[in-house]
Amino acid sequence: MAALRGVPDEVPLVAVGCGTSAPLTSVAVDNTAGAVMATQYLLGLGHRRVHFLCGPETSLDAQEREAGWRQAMAQAGVPAPPEVLRGNWSSRSGYLAGKVLAAMDDVTAILSVNDQMALGVIRALAEAGRSVPGDVSVVGFDDIPESEFFSPPLTTVRQDFAELGRRALRLVVLKIAGGHADGPQHPVGTELIIRESAAPPRAR
Repeated sequence: MAALRGVPDEVPLVAVGCGTSAPLTSVAVDNTAGAVMATQYLLGLGHRRVHFLCGPETSLDAQEREAGWRQAMAQAGVPAPPEVLRGNWSSRSGYLAGKVLAAMDDVTAILSVNDQMALGVIRALAEAGRSVPGDVSVVGFDDIPESEFFSPPLTTVRQDFAELGRRALRLVVLKIAGGHADGPQHPVGTELIIRESAAPPRAR
C-alpha cells in the first residue's frame, strides 16, 4: 500500500483487494459485511454465541472478517465474545484449532475465516465425536469449489471475483478517459451460500 501512495497522480491507478479502507481508488470484497452476514445467520438459527476462527493478525482480509464478526456479536448484545483462535489459512491449522474448540462443551457455532480452515475444524469435531451440524454448526468463507463436497456440504460466504474484476476494469477505463470515480472505496458485496453444515442448536 505504501508503494501505491507514491505513484504520480496522473497515472490511472485502481488498487484491487487492498481493503475497503484504502486511501486511494480501490476495489475489494466487503469482508466485513460478509462476516456480519454469516455471524447473524448463525445467531438467527438460535446460537447464543459464535466462536471465530481467524487468520494471521497481519492479514487485512482476516482483520476485516474479524471486525465483521465482532460487529455482529455486539449488535446482538453478546456481552463477551469468545476468545479468537488463529490459524494460517491452512486446513491443518483449522484442525489444530478445532481440537481446542471440540473440547469446549459450550461451543455450538463456529465461523471460520476461510473454507480450508473450516475443513480442518470439521475433521477435529468428527474425531471428538461431535457431529456437524447436529452438535456444532460450522460456516466458512470463500466458497471454494470443493466446499459443496465437504462432509457435510459447507455453508459459506461467496466472493464475487468476476464482479471485482469488472468493477476494477471499469474504474481504470474511467480514469484513463479523465473521469472521476464516486469515492475512493468500491466494495463488492458477498453472498451467503446455505448448505448443510449449519442448523439450530440442540435443546439442552
